[in-house]
Amino acid sequence: MRLKRAVAIVLTAGVVVACAGCRPKAVSIPVNGLPSIVVETMHEEGETLRYSIRAGYPQFRSTLPAGALEKVNKAISTMVLPDIAGLKQNAADDAAWAAKNPSEAGQLPVDQSSFLNTEYEIPYLTNDLVSVRIRFETYSAGAAHGMSFTYVLNARLSDGEILDTEGLFLDGKQGLQWLSQYCVTDLKSQYGADYKALSSFVEYGTAPVADNFKSVSLEPGGLVISFDPYQVGPYAAGPQEVHIPAKDVQPMLAITLSPDAFSLVLGPGD
Repeated sequence: MRLKRAVAIVLTAGVVVACAGCRPKAVSIPVNGLPSIVVETMHEEGETLRYSIRAGYPQFRSTLPAGALEKVNKAISTMVLPDIAGLKQNAADDAAWAAKNPSEAGQLPVDQSSFLNTEYEIPYLTNDLVSVRIRFETYSAGAAHGMSFTYVLNARLSDGEILDTEGLFLDGKQGLQWLSQYCVTDLKSQYGADYKALSSFVEYGTAPVADNFKSVSLEPGGLVISFDPYQVGPYAAGPQEVHIPAKDVQPMLAITLSPDAFSLVLGPGD
């Protein structure tokens, strides 16, 4: 992980243990009034049901109003826990089907198992604003391929208000329209000569509707828009990101991005 202004928060070493539920992995030491961080981890293997889970997500501790922080923490855990429950339920359903249909089940590969892995990032954290980005890698046994997707949560720490993408802008509808136009231009540049073949993906996946821009995260340098596979290109193209510099978008934002905000993001190879 790459740290910006690492002096703001120091993560202590934590012991990772296999468990059936979430446990704290590491605790941070708050500096300059920033919240401390507890990383909830889940390492679980279901040998009979053939699944594995390697997940983690941050929770914040602070002297801020408990109700506000509790609201933010609950929203963060809700980004992860339903998908974990869904994977386990699917594994249980598959096992029940196999028990009732042993002949058909015997034809399936025995070395495949379902899994769900997550990696969290805190791309933006100040005394009042936080952005959390959680990247998922998941696979269901028997499927042609796995999937990756990203969830983002932006919140105000003082009152616990969850900010959707429209809420980041002075004019939400205008903000979606601007994001749409910016992303089309940027993706056209990223795809280069392949854009013509992929233009229908891009035009549909960047249309100015809220569902297309649910994964817009804050960073000290601007905004990052995450697109999952299939949204702006075929599966083979993988996930895509568009980075928007603060100088381009700040005049339209209802929040003020600080270049000095703490940022914890994954670097290449992490």
